[in-house]
Amino acid sequence: MNPNSKADVIVQSDGVLRVQGDLNFTTVLGVRRTGEKLIANATGSIEVDFSGVHDSGSAAVSLIMCWLRAACRADKSICFTGLPDLLKRIIAVSGLSEHLAFDQPHHCQ
Repeated sequence: MNPNSKADVIVQSDGVLRVQGDLNFTTVLGVRRTGEKLIANATGSIEVDFSGVHDSGSAAVSLIMCWLRAACRADKSICFTGLPDLLKRIIAVSGLSEHLAFDQPHHCQ
């Protein structure tokens, strides 16, 4: 893990958030907090685009689960797109695939 790693989440367009950089235990907390604010203030459904992520691991899985809970609290649907293959494999091995339908909106119940 590079101690100089950087990551951010920005509003790409209405309802679309873009995550970029390296998601690890050093960077994920700041990204999580920013994303939770953006999710709370969003109108309508939310898409989170991970195609700008260069490096990720289990910290990114935690981030996704936190944002899923934030969307549920705000009564908004959320969709995660552009996830790196490694992140998809970690999610599958963790047994979370059934809870995270990628590229499709997740509606809280």
